[in-house]
Amino acid sequence: MKRGTVACVLLAAVLLLGSGTGLRAQKLTEEQMTAYRVRPAVVLIYSGLAVAFTLADGKEQTLPVYGSGSGFFINPDGYLVTNGHVVDSFVKYTEDKDGYARKVLDDAITEKVASDYKAANGREPGPRELQQARDEFIRQNKPEVTGHEGINYVLLSNSETMRFEVKKFSPSIPDGGKDIAILKVERDNCPVVMLGDSSALVLQQPVFTVGFPGVVNPDRFPLLAKENTLKSSITRGAISALKTDYKGMAVIQHDSATSPGNSGGPTVTTDGRVIGVHSYAAIGADGFKFCVPINAAKEFIRDAGVDYNKTADFTVVYNKLLQSVWDERWFDAQTQVSTALAYMKNEPDLEQLQRRILQHISEMGFFEKLWRQNKAVVVVAVILLIAILVVLYMSFKPVSAAQGKPAASVPSAPVPPGSAGSAAPAGAMPAPAPPAVPSDKTSIEPSDGTLFEGDIRGSVTVIVKGQEQGTYPITTMPMVLGRDAASSTVVIQNDLVSKNHLKVYPKDDQFYIVDLGSTNGTYVNGERITEQLVKPEDSVQLGKKGEVKLVFKK
Repeated sequence: MKRGTVACVLLAAVLLLGSGTGLRAQKLTEEQMTAYRVRPAVVLIYSGLAVAFTLADGKEQTLPVYGSGSGFFINPDGYLVTNGHVVDSFVKYTEDKDGYARKVLDDAITEKVASDYKAANGREPGPRELQQARDEFIRQNKPEVTGHEGINYVLLSNSETMRFEVKKFSPSIPDGGKDIAILKVERDNCPVVMLGDSSALVLQQPVFTVGFPGVVNPDRFPLLAKENTLKSSITRGAISALKTDYKGMAVIQHDSATSPGNSGGPTVTTDGRVIGVHSYAAIGADGFKFCVPINAAKEFIRDAGVDYNKTADFTVVYNKLLQSVWDERWFDAQTQVSTALAYMKNEPDLEQLQRRILQHISEMGFFEKLWRQNKAVVVVAVILLIAILVVLYMSFKPVSAAQGKPAASVPSAPVPPGSAGSAAPAGAMPAPAPPAVPSDKTSIEPSDGTLFEGDIRGSVTVIVKGQEQGTYPITTMPMVLGRDAASSTVVIQNDLVSKNHLKVYPKDDQFYIVDLGSTNGTYVNGERITEQLVKPEDSVQLGKKGEVKLVFKK
């Protein structure tokens, strides 16, 4: 085997070892990514009151009147959205605590005597019969309210429990309201969900509904374990219709599976953006579920003085974590998940992601771990190895048979007098041509890193607010577009552009682009993307407003 072949084989072996050979766990699906984006921000809400009372026997009893629903954070300072009917009892209680407590007890008495009358007589009591039964019960038992307390707390996904305050309230749709409420808890760096645009929905568009249906509550469905109260459910469906209610207010019909307890939870698109607040469902008819459009909720939120576009440290870290997991950058993800858990300790989805990340890292071979953690060191080591192999090859280059032997002595032909000395005698062999003098110039200029034509696979022109910023070559090396001059290949100074917004590199006759977890997103032909192959004729823009556009050319 030739020494050059040996060197190539050794180099190939080094590169092969650097790539790793470990088995890989399955890549996350789009549905799983949607769940991860949304679920940490979804909370379980308990709302109502407990009334303490005595009867004639003097023993104190407690009458709890409360319900549960779902909600979701829209601001990292502790602001969340739910349905008005989820907190209706608590709101009425706070408006008139003593009066509402007596009303709750009166309603319970009415319900009891009506039930007892039906059991004894086999029919429902009439109005006069019901009143007589009530009067008799009160005369015999002398019910009296002795105390009352509001029930108002939310349970976060990491098991934190805290009281809420109702900042703004609109009653249920049957009661003439918008069925929206804004709640506030005392917590910083809350996980939030992004709000979408309900006006852009189309029929049969896939959606997901996230929340706490009654079956996940072990108090109502005791066959499930207690920890189910921490895990929201996510069900897939599609937009069935875009309708209006009896007051002319827009509502969204969808067919995601829901049950009591889902009220107030978000209905989201596949990219995790909220397009509606789940409100009610038709009784006895599957597939008739209705949401309050998020655009209507946005007006309500703005009226409450809440900024739903505000981000926080947790949100930034969490979005980067999800992007690293999606891109399978496991060592970056390992650092990011630890930071996220410092903000949301014991959060189930974060802990699950951490286990997944550690699994992927454990499946890597030694050389792959070395490559992923120390790419610069590995590259330098490979270059040095190549240099050593080349030196060794040149050192052991075999000597030809003609070399090392003295040349035969050939007598010189006499030079005729008066000649210039350059002409050979007749019949003599022509003198060999003198060796070429090496040029002091190279054919490749300049040597300052300018790209060779063979490395250029295309170009991208950046247009900002209708003005060309410049045209930049696309090579086999990834190009990063962003606002940060220190880490971006192409710097774009525009508020819609993130520090590291987009990565670009060629693939065959197209260009592969990857959104780097940007705030305002990357859009191809009007659709927000995470990663995608694009053609020169495709419309690409950074942010939805269209201020920053990219034109690709081969």
